[in-house]
Amino acid sequence: MQPYASEKQVSAAWKLQPLMLLVVGSFLLHIGTKIYEIVLPLMMYDMTHSSVAMASMRTAELLPNLVFGVLIGVIVDRVNTKRWVLWMVSSQAVILLLLAALFKSGNAALWPYYLGGFLLMTFGYGYFNAQISLTKQTAHPDELTSANAKFSFAETLVSVLGPVLSACILLFSDKSDGLVITALLLGFSFVIFTKVAVQGVQKPSLNVQAKGSYWRDFREGWVVFRSTPILRTVTLFVLFLNCTTVVFQTTIIYYAKDVLEISSYLLAVYFSVSGVGGLLGSLLVGQIRNRFGLGKTIGLTALVNAFVYLGVYLLPTTPVIVAALFVFGFTISVFTICVYTLRHEQTPAEHMGRIGGITGTFFRIGMPITMYASGWMMLWWSPTVIFAALAVWNGAVFLFYVRSLLWRG
Repeated sequence: MQPYASEKQVSAAWKLQPLMLLVVGSFLLHIGTKIYEIVLPLMMYDMTHSSVAMASMRTAELLPNLVFGVLIGVIVDRVNTKRWVLWMVSSQAVILLLLAALFKSGNAALWPYYLGGFLLMTFGYGYFNAQISLTKQTAHPDELTSANAKFSFAETLVSVLGPVLSACILLFSDKSDGLVITALLLGFSFVIFTKVAVQGVQKPSLNVQAKGSYWRDFREGWVVFRSTPILRTVTLFVLFLNCTTVVFQTTIIYYAKDVLEISSYLLAVYFSVSGVGGLLGSLLVGQIRNRFGLGKTIGLTALVNAFVYLGVYLLPTTPVIVAALFVFGFTISVFTICVYTLRHEQTPAEHMGRIGGITGTFFRIGMPITMYASGWMMLWWSPTVIFAALAVWNGAVFLFYVRSLLWRG
């Protein structure tokens, strides 16, 4: 793996108008997504006053990634990517307006909201997969790290604004107004995406593809994945490292609420500190890659997080947790940008959707298992035991990582 390009090349990504439009549209989408992720569970609670109903909504929203990830990747490689993005964005806006109208009408049936949440996340993942493909088509190969950093910056900035968005939404007398606002934001994104000029790989419309060829296309993507050692290896390591990140994010919330008795709003503020770390990571990732190289940077983030988990285990106080969240946000931002950049660099543009679907599914496949196991660990022992286990897990993964071709590349 070659060192990253110069700072002049880093800044050049902003000069590419199609890429700038993609980032701005993505920023508006992230704001909308953050709003409806807050609003939908609150609407469910207003209707049922049941924590089970709220949890069920979150479960419905998590399923599409695992169920449809690979299929969506195949479809994205077969269709006009820009047109697909417009369909995904407009479909989400329509669903949001329908859910808002349903809530305002006083309909108490829960299944439309579960279905709506499921479809919103399905179309959301459909957009994200296409964004990966569009980034490959609009950014120069030397600018992929910078391009991914811009997307990460936009997403992380929204997470920093999370407490502000939450406070504004709580002021609404009718929570469904948040869905209307989200639909309007998606409408603005739709207009922006219509202006994106896509060059490079030209793909025919889905309706002219040979019937019954989805399996063939998937196998072709699978062959590309299997025949790319770097891509295959990084996917394996991300699978294991994602398990620790999702468990840490959940456990730290439980520990802060149950043990330290921190209020929900203050906890949101603390997590915005993690967002600040993420913003800093997205700004410095180019320099870090220049210094260490792409493969070593990915490995070092795993090592740093091992010390983060260990620090929280040894001294689980509020100041340490806030500092840990800042460092965690920084390393996760750098880790994510580098992994996405490596995936872009190792994948031909015509296979980007399928590789995004295949790797994305593997990235998340271990999360439900480790989350379930961590729940029992918290019940039998304590959250601090989980922090120790995460430190050991990350340390062991790092020891294997330094022996891999990613570290040597």
